Amino acid sequence: MQRLDACCAEIGWHLNFLLPGWLTAEMLPVLSKLRVDHSLAHMGMFLAKDGPRQPGFLKLLDLLEQGAGRCWIKFTGTYRMSQAPGFSDVLPMARALIDVAPDRVIWGSDYPHLSFADKAGLIALYNLLGQWAPDPAVQRRILADNPAILFGF
Repeated sequence: MQRLDACCAEIGWHLNFLLPGWLTAEMLPVLSKLRVDHSLAHMGMFLAKDGPRQPGFLKLLDLLEQGAGRCWIKFTGTYRMSQAPGFSDVLPMARALIDVAPDRVIWGSDYPHLSFADKAGLIALYNLLGQWAPDPAVQRRILADNPAILFGF
């Protein structure tokens, strides 16, 4: 990871991680030392049933709040972290992330959902953002302004 960090720093790239929640929690000390921007897909993939007070998720919130500002969160793959009807158990986690780092959250469809196509429709996933971030200004940040910063649009 240190070699990738050095290489990406040299060429102006960022790193994207898709890790199960337990591994995200274990990797947070390493992630906090990266020199380049990096994103965590699926909100770090912490299980929504365990809620926003689970230890690993709390450590992620701390990194976002106290860290160097290089960690970004992707609102993707909701169906990978939730089994609740309408993914309702993700709401407190999404709001906690927005509260701590509204300038470092981006939304993504994770389309075509591959083996999860029966669990999630694109429109339903997009509409979740309205519940998670009811303020249109915050939605704009997540959908447009933040990705423009991260990806250099």
